[in-house]
Amino acid sequence: MTWGNDVVQWWASDEGWRVLTGAVIPALAILVAGVVAALIARGSTKRLLKHHDRDALTSAVGAFVLAGRTAAEWHDHSDTERRHVDELISEAETRLRLLPIPGAALAANWATHQLESMKGHSSGFRFQAQQTLGDYRDALIAWSQKPRTAKKLFGADLERWRYETDETAEPPAEEPATPASIETAREASPVTSSAAASELPEPPATTGPVRDPALAAALAAAPPPSTRTAASPAIVDDAEDAPRPMAASVVRERIDSTDHD
Repeated sequence: MTWGNDVVQWWASDEGWRVLTGAVIPALAILVAGVVAALIARGSTKRLLKHHDRDALTSAVGAFVLAGRTAAEWHDHSDTERRHVDELISEAETRLRLLPIPGAALAANWATHQLESMKGHSSGFRFQAQQTLGDYRDALIAWSQKPRTAKKLFGADLERWRYETDETAEPPAEEPATPASIETAREASPVTSSAAASELPEPPATTGPVRDPALAAALAAAPPPSTRTAASPAIVDDAEDAPRPMAASVVRERIDSTDHD
């Protein structure tokens, strides 16, 4: 408590009062003035940026609305006007996407899709294109007034279009093989193999009478040919049918016996 009393007494003295009025109070005033100036500058900058963003948003929405009017009568314009409108749409879409505003990307996607729809309906469905133009303009103006309602205004349409696109682009899935089809294939395989075996060529039947009685008896006693297995050709040994060499004395005796007969 002693040092507290000393500080209070020093502030109450002439020297302390001079320090308080000459240094402390001016420093605090300068500090407060700096804080207030910073807050004012921040507010002014935010208002300026907000005003700039608002102007950019209004310009982008106006460009989209103008493009929508042209898209509703797309087939009535020349190719030069169509190219100019396409460039205007691309520029407005880029400017809108770059804005630091909630829902800018959703609004750009929705507006681009609606413009393509109006281009397609402008040839034969003029009334529908005009009705779409009215809804298109009202939705963009409502979003520009309350940017945070972008999901409420455009979310349902974007989800529906995404679902339709995915459903159109998705190829049909192949049906997996069921156990019943596998069993049917297995049951059909033996029938196919037996049919293939039955289609094997049969050996040609022997036509005409057999003059040799011994050969006819051998053919009658032989088993019928099998249709499944092909008979392997018999191997004939030429060495058994070849005449055997005989001695000269035996040949001479046979000749003599023939002469005597």
